[in-house]
Amino acid sequence: MRTLLLAAAAALALSGCGGPLSWIPGGRLDGTLVAAPVTDWSFTDAVQKIQLETAPDDPYSVNVWCVAQADHLWITAGSHTNTWVKNLIADPRVRVRVGDQIYERLAVRVTDPLEAKLVVSLYDKKYHYDRDQGGFLGPMQFRLDPR
Repeated sequence: MRTLLLAAAAALALSGCGGPLSWIPGGRLDGTLVAAPVTDWSFTDAVQKIQLETAPDDPYSVNVWCVAQADHLWITAGSHTNTWVKNLIADPRVRVRVGDQIYERLAVRVTDPLEAKLVVSLYDKKYHYDRDQGGFLGPMQFRLDPR
């Protein structure tokens, strides 16, 4: 029990150090802010997870999968009850960290069925993951647009 408590305390301490730690959420992301527009997100194809910072007034960051095509970057939430999803719905301003680069974005919920189908196909291609579209409420997809 003592080992578990020490591990939990260490994880909590580390989670405040510039971002999430595995499945433990973090705070404000550290990195170099990129002001230039991104016209090609294909560099994220080689990255398994990116960090997403929500709630700018009280930063909350998590590790997420992403997919991209040309100048579009998407993330998908499996549940509308996740804290970070609730944060996005309340305030769409986010910051994304890829490597040590930070990008300021706006999370826009995908509502177009054709775009949603594209995002699912990109996830299947990148992660070999095909989420059950008939599941409870289905996934929530967000396109991360420039601010």
